Amino acid sequence: MARRVAEGALAEPGGWHGRAHLAAAAGAGHGAPGDFRRLRRAKCRTWTRSLERFHQIDVARRQGAGWGITTGVHHMQHLPGLVFRAADIAVAKATLQRAQRLFEEVPRQLELQQDWERTPIAKDLVLVGGGHSHVNVLRMLGMEPLPGVRVTLITRDVETPYSGMLPGHIAGLYTRRECHLDLNILARFARVRLIHGTCVGVDLEQRQVLLAEQRPPIRYDILSINIGSAPRVQEEVPRSVTPVKPIDGFGRRWARLLERLPSWTGPKTVLVVGGGAGGFELAVTMHERLKKELAQLGPSAATVTVGLVTRSGLLPQHTAGARALAMMVLKEKGIELYSGYEVSHAETGVLRCRDGRSLKYDECIWCTQGSPQSWVKSCGLRTDQDGFLLVDQQMRCHRTDGQPLCGDIFAGGDIASVDGHPRPKAGVFAVMAGLVLWINLRATLRGEKLVTYWPQSSFLGLLNLGDGTCIASRGVLAAKGAWLWHLKDWIDRRWMWNYFEGLPEMPSARVDVRAAKALGDQAEVLLRKATMRCGGCGAKVGASTLTQAQVVLGAGDDAAVVDFAASASRVVSTVQTIDFFRTFIDDPYLMGQVSAYHALSDVEAMGAIPISALALVQIPYALEEKQEEDLVQLMAGASTALKSVGCALVGGHTCEARELGLGFAVTGQLEENAMKKSSMKPGDALVLTKRLGTGTLFAADMRAKARGVWVAEALRRMASSNGPAAKILHGHGANACTDVTGFGLIGHLLEMCSQSQLEATVELSKVPLYEGALETMAMGIESSLQVANVRLRRAVKSTEEVRARAAYPLLFDPQTSGGLLASLPKVAAESCVRELLAAGLEATVIGEVTGPASELEMITVA
Repeated sequence: MARRVAEGALAEPGGWHGRAHLAAAAGAGHGAPGDFRRLRRAKCRTWTRSLERFHQIDVARRQGAGWGITTGVHHMQHLPGLVFRAADIAVAKATLQRAQRLFEEVPRQLELQQDWERTPIAKDLVLVGGGHSHVNVLRMLGMEPLPGVRVTLITRDVETPYSGMLPGHIAGLYTRRECHLDLNILARFARVRLIHGTCVGVDLEQRQVLLAEQRPPIRYDILSINIGSAPRVQEEVPRSVTPVKPIDGFGRRWARLLERLPSWTGPKTVLVVGGGAGGFELAVTMHERLKKELAQLGPSAATVTVGLVTRSGLLPQHTAGARALAMMVLKEKGIELYSGYEVSHAETGVLRCRDGRSLKYDECIWCTQGSPQSWVKSCGLRTDQDGFLLVDQQMRCHRTDGQPLCGDIFAGGDIASVDGHPRPKAGVFAVMAGLVLWINLRATLRGEKLVTYWPQSSFLGLLNLGDGTCIASRGVLAAKGAWLWHLKDWIDRRWMWNYFEGLPEMPSARVDVRAAKALGDQAEVLLRKATMRCGGCGAKVGASTLTQAQVVLGAGDDAAVVDFAASASRVVSTVQTIDFFRTFIDDPYLMGQVSAYHALSDVEAMGAIPISALALVQIPYALEEKQEEDLVQLMAGASTALKSVGCALVGGHTCEARELGLGFAVTGQLEENAMKKSSMKPGDALVLTKRLGTGTLFAADMRAKARGVWVAEALRRMASSNGPAAKILHGHGANACTDVTGFGLIGHLLEMCSQSQLEATVELSKVPLYEGALETMAMGIESSLQVANVRLRRAVKSTEEVRARAAYPLLFDPQTSGGLLASLPKVAAESCVRELLAAGLEATVIGEVTGPASELEMITVA
């Protein structure tokens, strides 16, 4: 067959864009007459030509407007005829047409959002996993929310790779950002709660999703599972073996492998275990990437041989023509094929086979078929012979004991196998199933008829060769050529565009859409410019407003100090503070944690020990059981934070409101001298213990513009106590301290300068910033409190050059659960910072206290 392909390579100028290797699968018709085989081949060619024409039209008309925007159709418009039959085709087409209209009609989008916001929560739809099937559900939900339904996405990672582009990333053709879907942005766009956690089971009786790390379970009325698969490898894997599964972490594992390249010397062998499409693509793309990387290291670099190890031949699920072309590629690139080697286990440097043979390696990539996560087999749902969830053609799961489920459960993607229609575990089927899942989840919630899924038997397979060419197969046809790479690149980039840059701008739902419509042509302008008010510390009242309205005696420090008790040797002071803000994140457990740590910070900043707290909670309108669920999640997170510092939750008050909100009145005990704002000394160094940027990051997050990794990293640092840092600062003789929160770094430093009557200098280049903060500021996204904070610039002395720098506005950025800003003797600053860093905390010397205040401008930014 390989000889026939090589000798019979066809050139079809015009419709096929230059030379391409073509092959028809031998025996593809299983004995069918020659005319029938020719008909199938013609249909495959016609289909591929039409797709290529669509590609060329799109590229020609795009003219920089963005992928897919000029086509005027929904990006999944080709699916109804592929995976539906009879009346279901019309249902699917109507779904896509409705979504397309919503894409274009801003007032209608907003009207749906307002209906969703006004309707009390009656049902919970929980999506477990952020695979390819669920990302389509999220996109559709963003354009068409379901009133009365709260949707929760539980995901282990906030970024997930698009499997079609991962080999291109390995080859260096795509950056990590270009080929990873951001689930945080999608969830924000869809108004979906994102729970960054790991599912460890499902309780079918209680209708609960069980989570790791002692988090409370999440209740569901309808559940959908799209968690992919886990690696099918031995329990203890040598460091030299890199599993591809779970795919959402392979990019990081591959990056670590590349970091080891400079240390390689002499000849090296890299083996890829797995002869399917994934293993083949990885072998050829890794070969290309390693060749380039080692060439850049110079003549002293190692030489690498790549081998592909397979148990049952190459590309067993593709046509004979595709296999023949793949064999040619391996031979041309010098990649050794070890066919018929069934690997039983891996040792360091050696693969052991069941027949006694062994293969030596230096690095090994494990790309065999994955297996389900361990909890799937024991959760009580039917599975296939390999342990994957067995679903019917409506994508529904069923119990092993035949009893009816308490609440519908659906599944899609690699974790699911359609009963009677086995298909490869490939991304193309997960994408197709996404539309089916959305239609049937929506129909179940609305009490409508479900559609039936008919998985297609023929699909376009595109195998990236890492060198600007591609192998394609569909039905009986196989081809290889550079134009196929351009086609694949267009398909993949256009698909990704629809889940990131191509998401419709969703305006704020704070403007009444019916009143806006009365403005006629001005309605859409008003709706798009509607202000989105921040939560967290971004929702605070500005400092100047508070100053003018201040009537509380003794105000000025982070907490009020009252001497209540005394002993024979010392006075024990009681400190009190209160904090409250409405939600800025959708995970109630994490909201509880961050809120509690934020409230504790005022007490800790003075050097006091928190001893008790009272909670004030507002819960969104919902059925009682839904409100109970919110309250349990919220207070579980808060209790975790309070217990970590030994603070007792002694009571509180709860009320209903439009959105979630949480606050605490905290009482602490001060047994030593307080670190007050008014105690700075000339010559002190200024130390900051957390980064800046939460205001702009979470303002961008509200607009679905902040990347998930930025938000996740910020939340990780925000969900931590300032108590350990305060103790270390106090131990090194800190004279003054405050926590940096709503008024930003400049606002809180100005309070210290004003009360101490001293001036200070801040070095802008030394101020630590959260990743992504500069990017979101560059987008023009600021917290709604930023404008009030920037009014404090009248107290700041700085040059035009400094004010023009991108980081300068972040000095005014309001912080939620920010760090401590302390002044301490300069001689102690270096050792203090070292101890803070050794304790796993952040610390940076950002400036110094210079001398007595002589004018209004108390702060110099250098």
